[in-house]
Amino acid sequence: MTDTNVGAARHALFETDHLHQDLRKRSVRGAAVTISSQAARLLMQVGGMALLARLLLPQDFGVYGKTIALTGFITVIQTGGLSLATVQQAKISHGQVSTLFWLNALLGLTAATLVAVLSPVMGWFYKDPRVISIGLAMAGVVLISSLGVQHRALLQRQMRFTQKVSGDLLALLAGFVAAVVSAWLGAGYWSFVVQQYTTALVTLVMLYGFCRWVPGLPRRGTGVGPMVKLGANQSASSILMFANRNVDNILIGRFVSDAALGFYTLAYRLLLLPMQQINAPLSSVMLPALSRLQHQPKRFCRFYYRALGAIVFVGMPAVCFLLVEARSIIELVLGPKWLPTVPLFQALGGAAFVGTFNIAGGWVYASLGRTDRRLRWQAIATPVTLLGFFAGLPWGALGIAISFSTVTVLLVVPSLRNAYHGTPVDLWTTAKTLARPAFASIGAALVLWAIHASAPHWPAQWVVLDALIFGAAYLGAWLADATGRAHLRDLVGVLDELRTRKG
Repeated sequence: MTDTNVGAARHALFETDHLHQDLRKRSVRGAAVTISSQAARLLMQVGGMALLARLLLPQDFGVYGKTIALTGFITVIQTGGLSLATVQQAKISHGQVSTLFWLNALLGLTAATLVAVLSPVMGWFYKDPRVISIGLAMAGVVLISSLGVQHRALLQRQMRFTQKVSGDLLALLAGFVAAVVSAWLGAGYWSFVVQQYTTALVTLVMLYGFCRWVPGLPRRGTGVGPMVKLGANQSASSILMFANRNVDNILIGRFVSDAALGFYTLAYRLLLLPMQQINAPLSSVMLPALSRLQHQPKRFCRFYYRALGAIVFVGMPAVCFLLVEARSIIELVLGPKWLPTVPLFQALGGAAFVGTFNIAGGWVYASLGRTDRRLRWQAIATPVTLLGFFAGLPWGALGIAISFSTVTVLLVVPSLRNAYHGTPVDLWTTAKTLARPAFASIGAALVLWAIHASAPHWPAQWVVLDALIFGAAYLGAWLADATGRAHLRDLVGVLDELRTRKG
């Protein structure tokens, strides 16, 4: 390839003018790719989780979980929020992204050093020497992950979702295979460390293979100052959000037991799995698309509410079904030794239900470059959540789970109000978008619960029949009146469009 061609290829990585011409087509195609990949991802995650749950003890999940809960506060800084800066900016250059790449590498090295240095402190805090060795080992994963941040951001900016998704799936599969083999060979909690290294290395190789971009040397005067500020606000918000999601693990690991944390961790992961399959990949499509529409308020709103309606149409019934079928699913997927997870699973239900649409506020903050406002909100929400954790601690893991759900539900309206202030979207339209799937999901759950209550010896193996009953009740609620049928037709039209674009 000649120097001219290399320069043109490099230039194409940073330009997005061509995306405006077919933004809808690219967004639909990206959604089709990401959604269709979730079946494979879900199968891998459920299968890997089930195998590891049978090969390892709850204590193994607990000791690894409490280590990650503390190291995570440090590893969050490895990106510095700089991936968002690359995706969100209307115009970027090779020099800017090169400078951001080296900043990410420096942040990764700093975070890895902090993890290694603070590992003895973590061991002292938990009074568990195993934490020291796991923390030291995980430092390398932090550094490896930081080297692919900008390559991933460039793929997302260019809406090249096929490459991004295929790389993620291969890395996920490789990580689970490595973990399962390690657990089968008797590695115990070290299986999770093996999984993290394998996933990180395969991810890095795939990113470099798909995004053939070689960073230049960092330079002054490239204009990255505002981008770094945007990323810093995002990174600070992420640290506070990480506290929201992980201080509960720290408290359970320190003051209750490793086994209790293992049960809590599996309940949390299994319950959040449906949302992760929907929210995370769709967000990777929504962020670049909404960023391109930030100066077109009408198109922004229409795009936003169609996407929000799509995720709750699937996410809300998935959560409600899991809550009713908690015992059967945990017994079938994880095995009888994990049945103490059931009450924790159900106690987290409120947080999981709200979590089906809480991501919508993040779309607004990120796409409109309002990370400073997000940081201010997190500075309020995080202390409230932490107080809830401490309030529930005397009742152990179950008390913490109940307090987490309660606080999450109470904060949802103030959270969205803060995100929407001064933007084209509003709380009332969001409420109307959420109302139908919420009532339909809860109604279908009550129907299934009533059937179980009237037949207390209903076999766990009949979970497929339960799914059919739940699905019929859920769709029936949509078809009951003209408004519901109109919304359903619109959603079916979106799905048909996805299938057409995919073909």
